[in-house]
Amino acid sequence: MVGMSPAELELLEQELAARLWAKRWGRWKPYPWQVPPPAIETLGWWLQLGGRGTGKTDGCARYMVAHVNGPPCDPRLKGGHRMAIIAPTQGDAVEACVNGPSGLKAHDPRVVLRTTAGGTFARWPSGAEAKLFGAHTPDDVERLRAGGNRCLVWMEEVAAQRRLKDAITHSEMGLRIGSNPHYIGSTTPKPRTEIIELTERSDVIVTKGRTRDAIHLPQEQRDKLIRRHAGTATEAQELDGELLKDIEGALWKRLVLDRTRVGAAPPLVRIVVAIDPAATDGDESDEMGIIVAGLGQAYIPDRNGFVRQHAYVLDDLSGRMSPEECMRKAAEAYHAWKADVVIAETNNGGDWIGTTLRQIDRTVNYDTVTATRGKATRAEPVAAVFSQNAAHIVTSLPELETQLVTWVPGQDSPDRLDAMVWALTALMLAPAGNSAAVA
Repeated sequence: MVGMSPAELELLEQELAARLWAKRWGRWKPYPWQVPPPAIETLGWWLQLGGRGTGKTDGCARYMVAHVNGPPCDPRLKGGHRMAIIAPTQGDAVEACVNGPSGLKAHDPRVVLRTTAGGTFARWPSGAEAKLFGAHTPDDVERLRAGGNRCLVWMEEVAAQRRLKDAITHSEMGLRIGSNPHYIGSTTPKPRTEIIELTERSDVIVTKGRTRDAIHLPQEQRDKLIRRHAGTATEAQELDGELLKDIEGALWKRLVLDRTRVGAAPPLVRIVVAIDPAATDGDESDEMGIIVAGLGQAYIPDRNGFVRQHAYVLDDLSGRMSPEECMRKAAEAYHAWKADVVIAETNNGGDWIGTTLRQIDRTVNYDTVTATRGKATRAEPVAAVFSQNAAHIVTSLPELETQLVTWVPGQDSPDRLDAMVWALTALMLAPAGNSAAVA
């Protein structure tokens, strides 16, 4: 390498990367459900539905690399292709779709990630590019609205995109390059109306994979997951890749959530941040439920004509995290939403919450709730408020909604659902001025 100019070094690096790409490309052995259909209609989809570890991202990354290295969609463009990748957040697009072990770089090491004034792009030496977008915030929607024309759109984890409807609408407007612009999609299925509608379209080709058939995952890992979730909705959805619609016995129905959904919250008179802790102090294997909800100022008739204040579920910040991170998120939400109180359920290992929250932020108004009744008994009145059109989810909260429409009383109730029940009980069903009475 000594004595080579920068230009010569760059040419050598490109040649070595090209050889490495060719070697990796020839070794790839797809699962049957990762094999793309022979043809996809203009503005149509190839949608991969699959359980965990079935290579959905891997299949879409491979498809995009093949697309780039195929015939140009527009010979006038440098590299012949302008594409888009839309994920739940732009960070997810970077981590999963480009840099991750199943992303574009794993299939073609010549891909580089560049951030400019115009956005973040995955680029090939030919000049072909894919612009990266999120679908989480109103700002993300505005970026999609001005996202430019594309020949291919990859939608990653479609069912987890909070503003999925807007993402589809605005990206479709830009699918105008070449003779056959279309979508590819990868997702674990969730019972969202948009996903159900996609699977019922004649121009959407669906392939499905199951975790139990993903032979590249260690057998012991597959067996353990299947044993742990056998016979549950989690097994059907998260492992077998089944699209669940309405579950018999579930307190919430998808159609009710859609009927009561609103695009934005009206003026609110009270806002709470509700926490449902993981079962064990410090156990990061379970999720911490953190839900923000508010009570509307106006008195509005419900489905029965009764005039009342309505509740609005504003945000879902739940996830697997340490106790300290959970309290930090709750405190940040308290200030960001100008909330009145943070409430937490403490009789399921949650005694640490108050201590940890005060260590992080002493300015947060904090109160506790104690469960003295069964989960179903607590949840049923909140589900009834939705059925009466007096509670609303603002935009969409995919993970929370999946828990709502798949949970059946008698099963362990999940974290997000529990946190939402605490929040709406405190806002609508507890005696005035006594949040601890929501037990």
